[in-house]
Amino acid sequence: MSETFTYNDYLRNKFQYQEDGENLLLEKKHACLYYEPGKGKTYPAIAALRQVAGDNDEVLILSTADSIRNMWRVDIVPQNILPKKTRLLSFTQAIQDSVKNNLVKTKFKAIIVDECHKVKAHNTQTSKLVYQLTKKAEYVFGLTGTPRGNVDLDIFCQFHNLNIGEWGSVTYSNFVNLCCDTTEKYGPYGAFRQVIGINSKYIPGWERNIAMYTQRVTYEDGDMPPLNIEKVHIPFEESEQYKNLKKGIFEIGDNASTLTKLAAIAKLHQAANGFLYYKDADGMIHTEKICYNKKLSWLGNHLFDYDGQVTIVYRHKAELDLLCGILDSWTEDINEFKLGKKMVLLLQCSRCESFNLQMCRRVIFFTMDYSFIKFKQMLHRVWRTGQEKDTLIQVLIFKGSVEEQIYNAVIKKKNMHDLFMSVKGA
Repeated sequence: MSETFTYNDYLRNKFQYQEDGENLLLEKKHACLYYEPGKGKTYPAIAALRQVAGDNDEVLILSTADSIRNMWRVDIVPQNILPKKTRLLSFTQAIQDSVKNNLVKTKFKAIIVDECHKVKAHNTQTSKLVYQLTKKAEYVFGLTGTPRGNVDLDIFCQFHNLNIGEWGSVTYSNFVNLCCDTTEKYGPYGAFRQVIGINSKYIPGWERNIAMYTQRVTYEDGDMPPLNIEKVHIPFEESEQYKNLKKGIFEIGDNASTLTKLAAIAKLHQAANGFLYYKDADGMIHTEKICYNKKLSWLGNHLFDYDGQVTIVYRHKAELDLLCGILDSWTEDINEFKLGKKMVLLLQCSRCESFNLQMCRRVIFFTMDYSFIKFKQMLHRVWRTGQEKDTLIQVLIFKGSVEEQIYNAVIKKKNMHDLFMSVKGA
């Protein structure tokens, strides 16, 4: 959705798939619009909302803090198109005790759960609260462009937590026990079951449910200018710290918990980029510099290889400090960047949702993490409806380092997600 595209513009120029989306939400009452970022799922949800909720009805809109701040309050609220008794809250705000208690006591006519991939877990505070609230609401609309992060259980959890169809009455453990293939694993606390996927005999029925309660919309061939994802290899020499951390990962073994493994890999990733975080005796976090990060030299030589503005994505504050040290002019303010006041935008990788940067055609990932969703959402800030130029996504990778594995894991998840989205339900 561009800044100048209003709800009235939408009503005059809506696509058939958007009208179909409105009808799906109205017919099923609890359903999801799975549109690729930039394909315009917000206005169909609002159009359906306006048909079922009047000014005396309680309405709740939940989303990420960035989405509430940068999209809903900036682009939607000033148009006065939401019912008068609409509350807009971030997920973080909603789970605060004083707020949560008030929400649970309220019977909402309709709830929009924007970025509903945030409730793809079965045991988080946010998921449990959304389940409580949507169980009592007559209409519940889920919106996301990245519904499937890792496995089909992500979709089940959304269906359960949004009380879609009869799935609200099916617990996570029952679904896993009855419908999923599992394997036994061993961790620091003993044996546990790891879900492999949905059993083949249940897949046809599961896919029918997805087709029944969701609408999947992607960018078709010819809709958009080309999107190029380029892996840029940077020469890499292992430091002593990197070698020791890599040896430590092998010594952890397969029986370590997932959190232990991820923490070890995160340390290895830090060392690859020339620093390590550590805590002192008082619990204060400090940064130990290991070596020069050669990605900085690449940026110095190639930052302005192409005309126009550039977005640089980083993961850690230590990397932000490095970037600030070599850049003459930059901003972290999205609106300042959109107004053309700065040529370089620096974004932490978690700030990846619900804003538009079609005026920018190039994104450089200085570092990336394991989150496919963050990667996918970030590239769609620039490659989305309204983009008129070829778009270039460059991922800087230390050759032969752990960054190769991180990149491959993210791309594998992206390919699985794209396959899921390509199946259009009737």
